[in-house]
Amino acid sequence: MNKKSALTLGSIGGVLVILIIIIAFMMTGKHKTNSQSSSSKLPKINQAKLMKRIDYEIFSVENDSRYVENIDNYHDNTFIDGVVYGDRQASVSDMVYSSATKKDIPSDGAGNYNTFFKEHEIENLTTKWEKDGNSFVAKGYFVVKDTGKKYPFAFEFNAGYMILQEWYGRNIKI
Repeated sequence: MNKKSALTLGSIGGVLVILIIIIAFMMTGKHKTNSQSSSSKLPKINQAKLMKRIDYEIFSVENDSRYVENIDNYHDNTFIDGVVYGDRQASVSDMVYSSATKKDIPSDGAGNYNTFFKEHEIENLTTKWEKDGNSFVAKGYFVVKDTGKKYPFAFEFNAGYMILQEWYGRNIKI
């Protein structure tokens, strides 16, 4: 082998090694970028499905908490004016009515939510995924029929749109 052939063969070998290193670096970098973007990219929230869940929870005559994930723990995951509902004597509907109207709880009960909120009227609905990507919070306002005032609420949903926690009235802390 003469010097010219050895130099050509060495150059080709060097170029191939550099190309292999570049390709390997690009593949490794591409793999990391894809995994990072997939973990930080959260699914889009279906607003129609979300509204259906909130509407059903608030404006349903049955009010059977169809979309609550853990019905056995429902009372401990409902907060009215910053206080856990728990096992109070009054219904959640009565407590929300009292909070919305700032009156004492009526002795005959308030019925369901649609007796004092404008039916299906939700304003300023915003949603935000939690950092872990397993749940999101929806916040907004119901409009009170008699006064037109806005009554704050928030719901935490899992990725399947089941309600994990719900807050009504003032002092909503999530």
